[in-house]
Amino acid sequence: MSSQGLIKKFPEHGGGACTYAVDSSYTVPPIEVAGGYIWIIQVAEIVMGDKCNTPPTLKAYVSYHRDRDLAGVQAKVHERNALLKALKDKKNGQMEFDIAIVDGEILTRYGEEEDSSLPSEARELVKKAEELTREALDLAWETDTPLIGVLKRSYSGDIRIILELFDIGLSDRVIASIVLDHGEYFTIGTYKEFYDEFNRKIREILNKVSDENIASRIQARYEWVERIIRAYKGYVGRVKVVFYKPALKTINLAVKTEIAESPSWSVEKIVSALSAITGNTGFPLPLDYVDQLSYVKYDTRKLVYELVYSKLSQKDMELARLLLSLVNPQKPI
Repeated sequence: MSSQGLIKKFPEHGGGACTYAVDSSYTVPPIEVAGGYIWIIQVAEIVMGDKCNTPPTLKAYVSYHRDRDLAGVQAKVHERNALLKALKDKKNGQMEFDIAIVDGEILTRYGEEEDSSLPSEARELVKKAEELTREALDLAWETDTPLIGVLKRSYSGDIRIILELFDIGLSDRVIASIVLDHGEYFTIGTYKEFYDEFNRKIREILNKVSDENIASRIQARYEWVERIIRAYKGYVGRVKVVFYKPALKTINLAVKTEIAESPSWSVEKIVSALSAITGNTGFPLPLDYVDQLSYVKYDTRKLVYELVYSKLSQKDMELARLLLSLVNPQKPI
């Protein structure tokens, strides 16, 4: 990778950027009662920087569904709504920040064709999350705000596919951690570029792989990228996959990101700014804060259950006892 000029250094003086970060969390597992599922979603936001610190905000949403847990995709919708509102407030002069970070991917990992068993409500939530993501990408460009998704749990093997290193059983993040030195980064490319290359070589790649399990994973990855292309169309040419290793010497693992550049923010400038706000976890510090703040605690679960039970009991005590009976009372709420 070094010989091909893929690895580059970034300036280590990229501090000072005002950073907006948002994250969401939800009940896992949901509160399962006889009548269905109760889930709690919490969305946390913060703006941090040398000149722009503002108090964090936390919003909670309580929902009920009778036969399916939809908290994951519903949480993404709430999170994207928060991001979009922040970008609109920036455009209107009501908020000030330079870059925006989300926990996880920019291009949501859902697809209308991914699960044919999805009920209509789930499909609508998937479409809404994708719609809000497209709106956020447009507004981020308009307001000159680079948008970054930090993928903490990354098990992809795209580097092995690109370099045809099929026998190396390591994830992209581990490979990046090995080849990158502190203060370095490399870009796989946009999702469109990756798909175009993948599409051109998929038959050739599969013919070279003798292990059926590896071939199956490669085929599944190809189909997954196809779904992203279908869902986001022209937007896939605006989001790049970038790995960087923070300049902080105590951090051993590289960070995988999805980055949508803005008019005055290049990838190099963005990863330099991210490196400058690295926390003890190796990830950007504002993201660490909203991750901790959004976590749904046991006390919150218990309080919400008691409030829902109390409200329904005021209308119909017998119905409350029936519908809100815990499916497994031996386990804590």
